[in-house]
Amino acid sequence: MSDDRVRIGVVGGLNMDIHLFGVEEPGVGATYLADHYLIEPGGKGANQARAAARLGADVVLVGRVGDDEFGHLCVAAVEADGVDVGGVAVTAGERTGFVVIRLVEGHHVSLVFSPGANNHLVWSDVEAALPRLADRDVLLTQGEVPADVVDRLLTWASGRGIPVYLDPASPDQLALSALQRAEIITPDREEAAALTGRTLSTPAAPWLAARELVDLGVERAVVKLGAAGALLVDTTSGTRHVPTASVRPVDETGAGDVFIAALAVRRASGAGWPEAVRFANAAAARSVSERGLALPTLPEVLELEATIPGAA
Repeated sequence: MSDDRVRIGVVGGLNMDIHLFGVEEPGVGATYLADHYLIEPGGKGANQARAAARLGADVVLVGRVGDDEFGHLCVAAVEADGVDVGGVAVTAGERTGFVVIRLVEGHHVSLVFSPGANNHLVWSDVEAALPRLADRDVLLTQGEVPADVVDRLLTWASGRGIPVYLDPASPDQLALSALQRAEIITPDREEAAALTGRTLSTPAAPWLAARELVDLGVERAVVKLGAAGALLVDTTSGTRHVPTASVRPVDETGAGDVFIAALAVRRASGAGWPEAVRFANAAAARSVSERGLALPTLPEVLELEATIPGAA
């Protein structure tokens, strides 16, 4: 194992994902019919950990699964990508979380989430894994993690000079103080609107939301715009648009997780923020071009990144 690899720590969820493709809208009281389905391990924490590992990072994951078949499969999938799963605890008598994802033309149109064992993640779980996290270059966590755990992780990491990248999925669960203390937050346009109380009624709305996040005390944010790229905003440089690669979307599952993992890997490797965001855009674009959870390798991302307008 190479000593010069980027070291990433992830605190987050593990779930089983159930993808439903080609679901037809039935009449009232009728049965939904899907053309086909896919069941595979997922969860934002697990996805981020695996994505970072696929890009060459040395990764530690902290989370919880149930003592069931889904839990065993989730842990095995993460471990197969070379992630240290010593911080993943098993909750006896509880089911592993799962998500049912309905997709139309590659986009999520509905989600049903049962958090299961993820709800049992507590600070003492993270505390037990702190020796594993103490040498990390970057920590990743998400809004789905209990708010008190996120708060204490930010406090601990700040005391050791370790930056925390926060994915504000489930934005209503996060305190403003958590957003303000993260090195960077990575909302999509809907999450940015929710965090700022804005609506997405005009093309300028994501730009206004990005600027307002900084006005609220957030140090730095990337607002993900899907096929339109991303907006990078911080307290010193204002707002800039970072383009992405052109692909045909097949399944957007896990794209945001791939994005933040790629952002962390590239930034911790010494890249500036605009370059890191461009790399993350390419990684996410590569991810949505395949069905299910697609976790790209470094050569795949670099190849696609080279097609982005303005890329070196």
